[in-house]
Amino acid sequence: MTMQINLVSEEGLSRAFDVTVPGVDFEAKVDQNLAGFAKDLKLPGFRPGKVPMTVVRSRYRASIMEEVMNETVQEAVRNALTEHEITAAAPANVTEIKPFEAGEDVAFSFSVDIMPTIELADFSKLSFDRMNPVLEDRHIDDALNVLAQRGAEPVDIENKKHKVKKDDIVILDFVGSVDGEERPGMKGENAMLQIGSGMFIPGFEEQLTGKKLGDEFDFDITFPEDYNAEELQGIEANFKIKIKELKQLDKPEIDEEFAKKFGKESVEELRLQIKQELDSIHRRSSRFLLKREIMDQLMDTHSFDLPAGLVDNEFNAIWQQIMNEAKAGRVDAEDKGKTEDELKGEYRQIAERRVRLGLVLSEVATSNKLDVTPEEFNAAIQREMAMHPGEEAEIYQRYTTDPNARQSLIAPMMEDKAVDYILELAKVTEVDTDPDKIEELIDQPTEI
Repeated sequence: MTMQINLVSEEGLSRAFDVTVPGVDFEAKVDQNLAGFAKDLKLPGFRPGKVPMTVVRSRYRASIMEEVMNETVQEAVRNALTEHEITAAAPANVTEIKPFEAGEDVAFSFSVDIMPTIELADFSKLSFDRMNPVLEDRHIDDALNVLAQRGAEPVDIENKKHKVKKDDIVILDFVGSVDGEERPGMKGENAMLQIGSGMFIPGFEEQLTGKKLGDEFDFDITFPEDYNAEELQGIEANFKIKIKELKQLDKPEIDEEFAKKFGKESVEELRLQIKQELDSIHRRSSRFLLKREIMDQLMDTHSFDLPAGLVDNEFNAIWQQIMNEAKAGRVDAEDKGKTEDELKGEYRQIAERRVRLGLVLSEVATSNKLDVTPEEFNAAIQREMAMHPGEEAEIYQRYTTDPNARQSLIAPMMEDKAVDYILELAKVTEVDTDPDKIEELIDQPTEI
């Protein structure tokens, strides 16, 4: 189909085009599509493929015309991109379509964001510290004690004079009230609470500490301002308590019998396994922190305009997730007290960061011909299948037939390849680090 395409505007990364298609060409394409549609058309009272064209036109011309218009727009976009040697960053946006009148030309306009030109930094001038976790016996001892604690069994405390202390398990009845009126969810029988667990509201456990079996008492306490039930936020309540049982955890001895529960013949074998697992965990954390630093430096060393459409799409996805979390009562503590405009401004900055980093890493991969091999892709599918036993066939089908699913698997692999490429060129200093320090840094909120 012949068409005239004119570039009418260039503003930053936005390009606007006007398109004109001869009316006779457009109508000829509509008639051609109608004829093809009529060949297989089945209508009551007519033989298949023998429906008169007058009937076909009267019933289906409008829908076929819409179909041809969509095809024409897509063809115009492809031709415009090819003619002007530009790469679209996102699907084109049709800004205006002139209502079609018989005998007149078809006219419409569209705009498209193009990909920016990205000049990659000299990665050999970048420097990073890679934290090398150094495990000591105390780290393995702590992990062993955690395992033993998990296997501990609660046993009754026989000393009737025993006073409640940290780690004790208290079985209690409680009734809460506000201004003398009981509230839903503030009553429990035979509730189990381990002192130090933080399962109840702040200050509740402290009121139990020092009490004894059989004690009955009450106390006033104020619910925190960020309590999940809004009607109780900041409200002072009274709780009546009866301590019915006291228990403590009987932790098993860390010996050969204990090791055999984990498939090991000795404590030393178990310690070795724990050391290997801890080392793997901390090295993954170290890798995450290194990637965080790489992303920060990529942000500092790459400045270019961002396609507005990509930023909008990323922001909308983030904002929708935030709204869904808010509806479910899950609001980030740092977001509380901020206006919607403040939140949108912050999350738009996050969207811009993600888009910029995505474009930089994509350019690293493209310019250096990095790719995920079929073997690597299949190995990734196998890992997904291993994590979902019983769903192997569905997993395999999804990742081999759905382009979006395939891309979701490939994208993080490509990111890692780009990061590894940067590390090969950059100066990387190995720094022996206490694993506890690594995990502390991991817990600090950030936007990678």
